[in-house]
Amino acid sequence: CSLSFHPQGRHILSSAKDGTARVFCAETGSPLAVMECEVHDPNGPSPPKPANNANATTTKDPRMMKRPPQILVRGCSYGDLEGRTIYTVASGKRGAAYLTKWKVLVPLNAASGAGGTAGGPPNGGGPNDDNIKSGSGGALNIRNEYRVQCSPVPISAVSLSSDFRIFALGSVEGTISLYDVQSQKVLKQFQGHDLPVTCMASRPVDSVLPLPGEEVEAIDGGVSFDALSASADNRLGRWTLQKKSRKVVPKSSSRRRNPSAIESFLWNIFRIPLLLTIVIAAVAVRDVFNICGEEVNFSALMMDMNAATKCVYREVLWADETRTGVHFVPE
Repeated sequence: CSLSFHPQGRHILSSAKDGTARVFCAETGSPLAVMECEVHDPNGPSPPKPANNANATTTKDPRMMKRPPQILVRGCSYGDLEGRTIYTVASGKRGAAYLTKWKVLVPLNAASGAGGTAGGPPNGGGPNDDNIKSGSGGALNIRNEYRVQCSPVPISAVSLSSDFRIFALGSVEGTISLYDVQSQKVLKQFQGHDLPVTCMASRPVDSVLPLPGEEVEAIDGGVSFDALSASADNRLGRWTLQKKSRKVVPKSSSRRRNPSAIESFLWNIFRIPLLLTIVIAAVAVRDVFNICGEEVNFSALMMDMNAATKCVYREVLWADETRTGVHFVPE
């Protein structure tokens, strides 16, 4: 399912669909350790073993063969720079997924190639024999420190961040979870895909160092992404724990816009006539109240509307030829 190099390049860590994760020597390819993963609640009872069926030994019908549930170790990774910590994520075809932390113990006599049996420390064992799984030859002893549920649904893709702090988990339901290893909690979950997630990639460097396209000056910059995902729905997703972009948008630019060429042309044509109309209207309103003040008040309008209309027309808007000081051009 996955491969991971030792931080110093000495070993290769792999996981498989047979429920195991294995450590190999990078130089010779020889197996060094085997870790058997489990997918049941560590605080609950162990799952019952399948009952022996007498017909299973004589029949070749697959429906009559009782097989244990398949355990898929979807991801494995080293958890520190010394390669002393190993994480595995395993799940069945149904049910929850579990994160297991393993501790690598190097025997004192490993350098001389002495002693050691498969499944325990050299010279026969000790109090932790049940929790220790090692490869043939006793080159590495690996202890199971804890197992905890990391997802309620099966996991299909896994990736650990460069600081060994956050696991990016992609599920068969298309969800992406950012899981904190220290607190053993899901920091954030996204519903990003319609089909199972096929691969995950965590951030290769710390968020302080921006990746290409994350600079504030970039078009979609200002956001540091923590993981990338790809799915069977042919889509790529980017996921972040950041709440908002670091890019500051000026308020003025978001509220104002530059007028178009047509708008500027129409404004230059109509602004002078519009200004003259406003001035004439203001002078007319002033003369109405100065000359016809008694006729246009509220009580006079209620009593005689015709008098107010006649005053405004004859005294303000249009002057009669008999009015003193008014002269018309002869025809």
